[in-house]
Formats: sequence, structure tokens, C-alpha cells
Amino acid sequence: MVLGEDSHEEAASAPAPAAVAAEIDDAPSAYNVEMMESIVQRLRPEDRHQIRDMISERGRMSGALGIACFLFWWVAVHMGGDSLGDSDLPASLIGDFSYYHLSLVVPGVTLVATILLTMGREKGQSLTSNAGGVLAVMALFLVVEPIGRMALLGDLDTQTALTASGRLAIIAALIHMATKMMVDSILLEWVRGFMMSSDIDVLPERQDPIIEGHADEAPPLV
Repeated sequence: MVLGEDSHEEAASAPAPAAVAAEIDDAPSAYNVEMMESIVQRLRPEDRHQIRDMISERGRMSGALGIACFLFWWVAVHMGGDSLGDSDLPASLIGDFSYYHLSLVVPGVTLVATILLTMGREKGQSLTSNAGGVLAVMALFLVVEPIGRMALLGDLDTQTALTASGRLAIIAALIHMATKMMVDSILLEWVRGFMMSSDIDVLPERQDPIIEGHADEAPPLV
């Protein structure tokens, strides 16, 4: 009877190592925890409720900036380009793009550059940040190219060059801010979901202000 009881006890305790291994696999890795701490340190949410509000706010702002960029491009380039003399602008030195196609290339390059720079910073990846920096400089060159042609080649007048570069700069800035807001919203959503599923907390501890009572007050002077 004793041997039988011992065998039953060993059989019952056999799944324990497998359960421990499963718990280790489900535990958050140090890489994910470090990335979550980096996101929280940069965006500085105070608690989980504020994370939810920040997700909603950044998503809303990203959509608003995105549609504002599209409407600006539609009015200032697609519909008003002929009146501003876009057909007379020389092709770009890189890619031989016309100004109309350049107004589509610049936001695309800016979008990818913003994503790569943000993810490279959060993940600590040098190659990702390197590629993002290359694309960022490329987008900046395409934006200021009309002004550069005016100053160096003299094939554009001042008003035409400033108008062309100004519109590209506005489009690039709106796309950059919209993309940054959207990436931040996605990262915060990932942090919130990870904390809820893994039951961990990477938020900084709140320090409640010390309330001085009557006992801490100095006695009146006699």
C-alpha cells in the first residue's frame, strides 16, 4: 500500500516541470519589458486609464492630420497645381519626378522614414534607425530642391520656388505628425494589452503628497 501511494504521488507531481516551463515561456521577456519601459518613459502616462485616453487622443489626432494632409494636397496640388505653374517646374534631379509625382513621393518617403526612426529608437536597432535617417534626408532634399535650384541653377524664380517647396514642406510635416501619432497610439495599445495579459506593471509609482497633520504643526510661541 505504501509503494502504491508513493507511485501515485510521483505521477501527480510529474506534470509540475512542464507547468513551470509553460509559465516561463508565458513570462514577458526582458526585451519586451525594456521596450515597454522605454515607451512609458518617453510618453509618460500616469496610470492605465491615462494610457487608454492617450491611445484614443493620438489615434484621433492622427486621423485628423491625415485627412488634413490629403485635403491640402487635393486643393493645393491636384486641383490648384496648374494655376501655380506646376507644369512649368523642372523634373527632380533624383528620379526625374515631375512636381505632381514628387508631391506623392515625398509623403511616402516621410511616412516610411518616420516609422523606421520611431521603431529603431524603441527597439534599439541601429540598422533600422540608419535606414530611417537616410530616408529622412532624402525627403528633406526633395522638399528643398526647388529652393536649391533657384539659388544654385537659377532656373526658377523666387516665388515659384518658395511656393513649390512650401507646399511640399506642409505635406511632409502633416504626414510626419500623423504617422508619429499613429505609431505612438499603436505602441501604447501594445503596452496596455501586454500589461493586461501578462499581469505586469511598468508604470512609474505614484508618490502621493504628504499631508501634514496638526501634530506636525509647530506649537505657537508664547
